[in-house]
Amino acid sequence: MTGLVALVDCNNFYASCERVFQPALRGKPVVVLSNNDGCVIARSNEAKALGVETGAPWHLYRKRFEELGVVVRSSNYTLYGDMSARVMTILADFTPSREVYSIDEAFLDVAGSPDVLAEHASRLRQTVLQWTGIPVSVGIAPTKVLESFRG
Repeated sequence: MTGLVALVDCNNFYASCERVFQPALRGKPVVVLSNNDGCVIARSNEAKALGVETGAPWHLYRKRFEELGVVVRSSNYTLYGDMSARVMTILADFTPSREVYSIDEAFLDVAGSPDVLAEHASRLRQTVLQWTGIPVSVGIAPTKVLESFRG
């Protein structure tokens, strides 16, 4: 990668994927459980605001989640893989140089002035949200380990 680097990170990815196919979950606290429903591996912002921690064991927190109105979903890795591929395909349209870092993150080569980069990041966020329903954050910096602008 050369020039500036943008890190695109899908927000609360597994919970966001669940909301794409179940719009009634929007605005509600949502958690996604690990294989065999062992523990919490993803949380919506609403669940985070209630103090739900990543790694919370389901069998110990089941009653508490019910009391708080937390919606619980078993993980669906086929769905998450498909949604990731959709997001990464869209990101490839924004730059010829893209490095997929994880199921919900990628680095992109970007260039331009701060105003141009802010507009580019905004357009990228809007496009991914419109085409997939997945919200993303974009950080831009001179290297992969530095983040000087979050758009």
